[in-house]
Order: sequence, then structure tokens, then C-alpha cells
Amino acid sequence: MKIGILTFHCAENYGAVLQCYATQEYLKSQGHEVCVIDYRPDYLLRPYQLIHTKRIKCSKPLQAVVNLSKELIHIPKRCYLKWVYRRFSTTHLALTKRVTATSIPAELEAYVVGSDQIWNPKLTKGFDDVYFCRFPFPKEGRKYIAYAASMEAKDIDEKGKKYYHDSLQGFDAVSVREQNLATLLQPLTHQPITKVLDPTLMVDPKVWDNFTCKERLPKKYVLVYQGRSSAHTLRIAKDIARQIDAEVVVLGTWLSLNSHLSYKSVSPEGFIHAIRNAACVVTTSFHGTAFSIIFGRPFYTVRLNDGADSRSQSLLTTLQLQHRMIDINDTPVFTPIDYDQPKAILETLRQQSQEFITKALG
Repeated sequence: MKIGILTFHCAENYGAVLQCYATQEYLKSQGHEVCVIDYRPDYLLRPYQLIHTKRIKCSKPLQAVVNLSKELIHIPKRCYLKWVYRRFSTTHLALTKRVTATSIPAELEAYVVGSDQIWNPKLTKGFDDVYFCRFPFPKEGRKYIAYAASMEAKDIDEKGKKYYHDSLQGFDAVSVREQNLATLLQPLTHQPITKVLDPTLMVDPKVWDNFTCKERLPKKYVLVYQGRSSAHTLRIAKDIARQIDAEVVVLGTWLSLNSHLSYKSVSPEGFIHAIRNAACVVTTSFHGTAFSIIFGRPFYTVRLNDGADSRSQSLLTTLQLQHRMIDINDTPVFTPIDYDQPKAILETLRQQSQEFITKALG
């Protein structure tokens, strides 16, 4: 079957590109002809501009000059990150030619939207019809499948409810990544809403063995990876590093004005390598948590209480690892993780998630 994937593949973010790769590789392993539809909306590209005027805008002239100086200092690392993400995409993703919302290719037999927060209107600046398979051509027997779609929401307003109600009817199968989203959406459609694993967890873990990296890292280190930044995370990591006699390595997904220059910029392959070999991971990121579990690493996920913790909380609760989510003011005593039970649960969920895709594709 000819299948096109629509997701946030162009976001310069480790989780975004790696979940896309995982979906692609699983579908290919099942004998399908797979492509990643190269849809790059401006709202995904704008945050990763080399210099963004909003980042330096300030009413105080002196502060504006300071902000501009910080922006200019970060440009070399930002250029490097852009290069490694572009290299990863061209090397590992089967991209179509670049398209717009009105030129989505119509010659495919199935369209898989997801994973990532494709249904988060805060990120997509309102609902993006493309990620709901509302294309400029009739469906005519094509399959529309949502796999592990995600958003950060505790409720949906009336306008949103109508949009979801109307949009979900067009899908042949719908799955989401978090239980709270399944609970929110189920009353809006007769279509069953299934909870599945993020693609990075759903795919055979051996797929990550394809990536090798010569990134130079300390012999023993605590890795810090923050999707949302907090000084408490670094404090916790330093304390754990002291406990286990290790160094601290900080990865930056994108360098902001407040980024410390010692942040290490690595490729997506380097990200996998860094987590796989860490003595411990301290993270605020869902995919930082997910890859720690994939590689069986000790980790702590820091709860920032900013409304964006639900993705990690849902995963950890499902795998009975909720005790590894800590509050920002905690100072944990380092302990390893017994992965026997979580890995058994994960394998069952992996099979169920793969069965969802198989059944959805018919």
C-alpha cells in the first residue's frame, strides 16, 4: 500500500524527527511503500529562525542590545543544528517534494497523521485542516488514519468540540497518545478513540541500533535534556551527579536567549547516543523520558506544573513508573530502576499499538 505520513517532521526538535522516522520504519517493515509528505507550515518553521525579532525586542535600548548580542553569539550553534537536522531528514526520511495545504499529493492509498502534537491549536495557530485529513480532493476510498495524535489540553471549548466532531468523522481509525485526550474526544464521535504508544516506543527497539555516533562525551555523566526549561532541573542533575560521581552534560534542542553557552548541540543521532550511554537522565521532555525507557536508563522526569506534564505523566503511569516523576523542588536520592515489569507492560502495549495500525490499514 502507498502510504503518506503527515506530522511535525520539519520541527528542529529531536522528538519530532525521531517519532516520524519510527512511524516510517514500522510501516516499511510491514511491506508498505512509505513517504513523508513534506508539508512545512510557517508556524513550525518560525520558532527556528536564526534571528527572531521577538526574541530581541525590548522597550529598554540597553537590554535590546544585550539580547541582540546573545542572539548573535548563538548563531553558529543554531546553524550547526539546522545542518544536522537537514542532514537527518534528507538521509533518513523518504520526503516528497515540498507541498502546501492545497497541494497535498492525491495519488496515495492511505494517509497517516501523527504522532506529535498535531492537534494542539496553540502550536498550529488554530486547527490545521491538513492534520485532520481535510484535503482539497475527495476521499474516494483512501484510508485516513490518526496514529498517536497528541495535544496538551484539559478541556475543549465549544468551537473546538464542533471542529473535532466534524473532522473525526472522516477518519477510518483514530488513536491518540494520552488517555486524557481519548477521554476528551470520545464523546464527540462514534469513532472509537484508541490509546496507543508514541511511535518511538511502538517500533521495534532494534531500529535505533541503525544509528551510530562518534559524539565525544564523558566516561560517566548525568544527561540533562529539557523540552521546557527550568533551573531546578539543572540543580537536580548536579545533585545526582554528585551522588554517583559523574559529570553533567546538558543538551539543547534550540538555543534561546537564556541558553548557557556550555549547552551541547548534537544531531538526532547524537541525542540517541547521549541517552543510550547516560548514567542517569534528568528531563522535562516526553521524548527524553521515552528514550530513557527504551534504553533502560535510570531517569527522573521533572514536573514543571505548567500544564504540559500530562504526556509524560500518562506514559509513566501506564508503565508503573510514576515514581520517577518528581516535583521541581525535590532532591531525589538516586536509585536505579528495575525494568522487568515496565518492559513487560511496554511489550504488550507495543503489540497492541502495532495491531491497531495493521487493522486500520486493513
